[in-house]
Amino acid sequence: MKFSVLGPAGTFADAAAQKYLRLHPIENIEIDYHDTFDQVYQAVTPDGLGLLPLENQLDGFVLATLQRLQVANITEVGEVTVPVNFGLAGKVHNLAEIKRIYVQFKTEGQCQQLLAQLPNAQIITTSSNMISVEKLRDGIDGDAAIMPQSQLAVEDFPFTMDNVADQDANNTRFIIFKKQPAVLELPAQPAEDESASFKSALFITPPTEEVGVLYQILSYFAKTHLNLVTIMSMPTRQKIGIYSFYIEISGTLKQKSLLFETLQRMADIYTIHPLGVYAL
Repeated sequence: MKFSVLGPAGTFADAAAQKYLRLHPIENIEIDYHDTFDQVYQAVTPDGLGLLPLENQLDGFVLATLQRLQVANITEVGEVTVPVNFGLAGKVHNLAEIKRIYVQFKTEGQCQQLLAQLPNAQIITTSSNMISVEKLRDGIDGDAAIMPQSQLAVEDFPFTMDNVADQDANNTRFIIFKKQPAVLELPAQPAEDESASFKSALFITPPTEEVGVLYQILSYFAKTHLNLVTIMSMPTRQKIGIYSFYIEISGTLKQKSLLFETLQRMADIYTIHPLGVYAL
């Protein structure tokens, strides 16, 4: 059984996968590393798992993940949050000598204060923080990279800086998923602790553009006292002005049947793209 994640080993995605497996042990599972989000998704086997970053505390939601979820037939089975912190290393002796800096595409938005001190440096975007490390290893004098703070202890570069993120407290939330369509039917399950919590994620797309459409969607959840914890608008790409809404809902397991009943009623009017329900 494979657990597909953004690699190589040492990334925050790798740390998230390791943490998930500590919390939810699975026998005979192998972590399978890939260079891009799309490769991670494509690599997930019918009996395997995938992991993608969804939200960063400083830089918000990961657009590439939301775009994939908008059209993907997957079922989310859990989430995990890990702390992220960054250091800077370079083949230089001070900041002023940096001519080129490698930065993972999502890391860049979390280290803006540092990058503002390098107005003349060329920023080269990478697909993972560990690839930034590899690029620096193979680089030339004047190169630098922002990398996981932990890597500063194992790498040997002339110049380093600790804790270069815009704030010390910083976390990234990852989703764990199976490559099978989520459904709106409540599955038969053994007795559960009804006081325990769940989270559900889905996309809701209205059929037309009209005044008050978002209010109408939100009213379904307000009337049933389901807790709406996230809402993001995403273009459908079919017509300007028509948006799909990414929504996350939380509640107790006692409310899970109420959630499914609500979504089934909404499906008569809206296009519902469920992404799964999982315990917290």
